[in-house]
Amino acid sequence: MMIIEWLKRHQIAFPTIALISCVANLAWGEEPLVVDQSDNRGWVFYARPDINLPGEAPIRGIGDHAGGNASLNFSTTLGNDSVRNATLARINFPAPMSDIATFNDLTSMSWRLNHSSTGRYPKIAIWANWEDSSTARREAIYFVPESLAITAGQWDRVVIDLNNSQFKNNGVTTGGVKETRTFATWLQTIGDYRIESIQISYNSPVGTAYESYVDYIEINGTTFDFEDAIPLEPDASPSPVLLPLWPLPVLAGLLVWLGRRRLS
Repeated sequence: MMIIEWLKRHQIAFPTIALISCVANLAWGEEPLVVDQSDNRGWVFYARPDINLPGEAPIRGIGDHAGGNASLNFSTTLGNDSVRNATLARINFPAPMSDIATFNDLTSMSWRLNHSSTGRYPKIAIWANWEDSSTARREAIYFVPESLAITAGQWDRVVIDLNNSQFKNNGVTTGGVKETRTFATWLQTIGDYRIESIQISYNSPVGTAYESYVDYIEINGTTFDFEDAIPLEPDASPSPVLLPLWPLPVLAGLLVWLGRRRLS
C-alpha cells in the first residue's frame, strides 16, 4: 500500500490509483473477508420496521453470485416506510483498511446486489463527523442510484466512479439545502473530514415493496463476503415480548388472601 500512499500524496488521478490498487490486490491474492456468526467483522444491521414483525424480511438473504450460502437481506414490504442499513464504523475497520481515515483516503468502492428494480436500490453512504466551534457535527453523502441503472432480478455489480459518480448530502455542509455533486467535487468540501462510518443504506417509501439483497461490499480493495446474518445495532434489538395482563388481578388477589391468613 506504500505505492498507493505515494500516488495520493503526489495527487495522481483517482482512476490511476484505483487501477493500481485493483492490480495490486489481485497480485497479492487478497481474498474476501468472510462475515458470519463467528466473526461479523464489525458490521451491524438496522431495520425499521422490526425484523420480527409479521411479513418483515430476516437479515439473512439468498445465496450470492459466487455460490455462497447467504447475503444481506434488504427486502421491504408493501405498506410500510422501511429503512435498512448495514454499517461498519471506522473504529471497526479491519487491518487492510487501517489507512482509511478521511474521505480523501478512499480509492475504490463497489458492491453486488440482486434487486427487483433497475433503480432505487440499496446504496453506499459515507458518514463524517467533526467539531465546529466545539459543537459536534455529522454529515453523510449518499450515492445516487438513479445515476446508474442495474439489471433487475439478477446479481449485478455497482462500481463507484470517484470522479463522476453522483452523491447527495444531508444538507449540513450546504446551509441546510441538500445538494447533488460528483464525489470528486464533494472532496473539495469534505475531503479532509474524518470518516465516522461506511454503510449500505436503503429507504423504501410507503406503498412500495422490493426484493433486494446485497453482498461483496468492497472498499479500497477489501471485500466483505456475507455468509450469515450480522447482529442488530444495540438500539435496534427486537422488541420485547409483552406478557398477557390477565394473571395480574389473580396474583393480586392471591397476595391479599395470603396476607389475611397471616393475620388470622
